[in-house]
Amino acid sequence: MIVRGAAVSTLILLAALLPSAAGAKTLRATIAVPVPSRLDLQGVHRLLVTRMIVDKELPDFDLNKETIALLRSKLRKRTTFNVLDVEPPPLPEQPLPDLLANSGFWRRLAGSHEADLVIAGKISFEVADRSGYVQVDETSPVTGQRVRRTRFIDREGFTLRMNLFFFRGSTGQLLYEDHFTGENTLNGAGNDRLTALFTVFEQFEDDVLGILTPMRRTAQRTLFTD
Repeated sequence: MIVRGAAVSTLILLAALLPSAAGAKTLRATIAVPVPSRLDLQGVHRLLVTRMIVDKELPDFDLNKETIALLRSKLRKRTTFNVLDVEPPPLPEQPLPDLLANSGFWRRLAGSHEADLVIAGKISFEVADRSGYVQVDETSPVTGQRVRRTRFIDREGFTLRMNLFFFRGSTGQLLYEDHFTGENTLNGAGNDRLTALFTVFEQFEDDVLGILTPMRRTAQRTLFTD
């Protein structure tokens, strides 16, 4: 059975003491709630993050290589799995639905590296010019007062779209797939692409890792007091 998931947003809520309409008081508190991983990975120890399908290559930036390195690094730091460090082979040139159903390829790939789970994906990383006129608050050098002026500012927008696919090594079966999207706008032009990639990935990092390992989420609880 294939499971399809959606990224879960994490809300940070502040504790506050609020009066109710009836005069009673309630204590709104934020607690850490343990959340189990979305995949049952009993018996899974060795993970292989393999080559990604890239929608559009960026000049002077190997999106495939950098994304694989990023995922492997995060998995090593924040999970207990043995993340294999091997050169990922090329993927068969098939339409995506056929590739996902090609259990023979994924089984052989896992077997050649003794991997219990294989992670592949499809990614796009878009860079757009978002320069334009914006309202900025400045301090007048003459009067010392704050004034609002219109300025032209160079800005770049970065959008990362990532689909991840998880295959059982012993059968090559697709177990789970999920998709994530994040974006960020940085001032200036010619921003470092790798830094921008890391910054956008951080927006949904916990959701990606939550597929494979238990996480803690914040949740709001209301307690009634005398």
